[in-house]
Amino acid sequence: MQRSNKNHKHLFIMKKLITYIGKVMVLSILIMGLGCENFLQEEPKSFIGPSTFFQTPADAEAAVIAGYDELGAFNPGTFGWWRAWTFEILNDDWDTRPEVAANNSRNLGRYITFDPDAPLLASVYDSWIHGMNTFSTAIDGINEMEDFDGKQALIAEAKFLRAYHYFVLVRLFGPVPIIDQALGAEEARNLPRAGSEEEVYELIISDLDAGVQDLPEQAVAPGRATRWAAMGLLAKVHLTLENWSEAAQLAQSVIQNSPHQLLEEYTQIFSEDNENNSESIFEIQMEVGNERSNQVGQWPRGIGANGDQDYFLGPNWGGVYIATQDLLDDFESGDERRALIDTMVTRNDGTEIIFNADGATPWYSLKRVPSAYIEGREANNNSGYNFIYLRLGEIYLIAAEAENEVNGPGNAYQYINPVRERAGLSPLSGLTQQEFRQAVRKERRTELFDERKRLFDLYRWGTVIERVNEARPDAQIQSHHTLWPIPTNALDNNPQLTQNPGY
Repeated sequence: MQRSNKNHKHLFIMKKLITYIGKVMVLSILIMGLGCENFLQEEPKSFIGPSTFFQTPADAEAAVIAGYDELGAFNPGTFGWWRAWTFEILNDDWDTRPEVAANNSRNLGRYITFDPDAPLLASVYDSWIHGMNTFSTAIDGINEMEDFDGKQALIAEAKFLRAYHYFVLVRLFGPVPIIDQALGAEEARNLPRAGSEEEVYELIISDLDAGVQDLPEQAVAPGRATRWAAMGLLAKVHLTLENWSEAAQLAQSVIQNSPHQLLEEYTQIFSEDNENNSESIFEIQMEVGNERSNQVGQWPRGIGANGDQDYFLGPNWGGVYIATQDLLDDFESGDERRALIDTMVTRNDGTEIIFNADGATPWYSLKRVPSAYIEGREANNNSGYNFIYLRLGEIYLIAAEAENEVNGPGNAYQYINPVRERAGLSPLSGLTQQEFRQAVRKERRTELFDERKRLFDLYRWGTVIERVNEARPDAQIQSHHTLWPIPTNALDNNPQLTQNPGY
């Protein structure tokens, strides 16, 4: 599928990897062998030392760019491919359609097979641990080089990527092994878990502090980390830790000082012709032919070139998750964001196409459905749609939530109301602190749905069990499910690992 804006978009990852392909291939061997399974399971290999690879500034940049490859569509850093539904079917916003057969996702979403042998859960852990050595190898290697222009910025960029990954890992699995230096396979296979989640968060905060200090304010190329991305992610970290003052200050600084702006129209945030827009702070770059799409989990069934057989993996794949009534009921009357969840689409010629899945017309998210698919030209799941991980709309809501916790709602309205007004809703006023707390939680749900935020919000609020049971009463979620299990294959290959309680 060709997309007009791609002709103007600098796909920095592939261009740089082509430039430095030979050295990056060597670096890949240096870091991880032949892949994540090899890194965790195969016999130890001999590794080229970092001092051999890191000779020039070009080598340093190649090493950092290699880290972005961890955000490819098959890796969980994009929250795409099957990871899209792994994260969404575990919360209260979405349910799996009745006849879905994708990786036993229906039972997983009901917490029936939420165990150490679940392939979807294992793939998340394995891939992210594998990526940590990529970042730490780059950091160590660049640190040992003589000074050159941009050296500290490249180190900070690799640290940003490491913090990004660890921030997801620690919230899912708890105190995971800390890989803060380049390791060989033997060392990595015998690394114990951190003593506490606090140890992991200390590394995350330290890495992001470096990003705030040393990253450029303008991206070197689309998708590259900036000071504002580091500051925004650090605000999210402090929000999770309930460090309210720090979260508020960081979020407010991004709002007041960064070049990012709220777009006037909500739908334009996700337009395929408006990627890397002014609201987007950190956006993962995708490209047809170079990376697989991250859309297979949410493209509605029944509207592609082959109708209800649109998915190349078979009739019971694709269109995995559909909106729960619980989510739909949370939208206020007149909320324009609600239009991005529907049972139909209208093509350019005016034809209305009704979704068809399992003989029903479910409510699907339309945030990232390519026009070629809607128009019936694309039956496969290839797409160059980028994935927006962090945008200014969320930063406004971080500022609102944190400010309310510190000082009450008085100065917090200025952050929640612009988000509401863009959605066509009236501004809030006159709320108590508790009422505002509930209002901002609702606002995060209706503003950020289908953006891989909800499950993490429910974890940090301590409401995931209550909410899942309310939205999907047949779910079998239990208290120990608030931490994911360490995969069996990881335990088998690393005798130093221990399992989370309850598994």
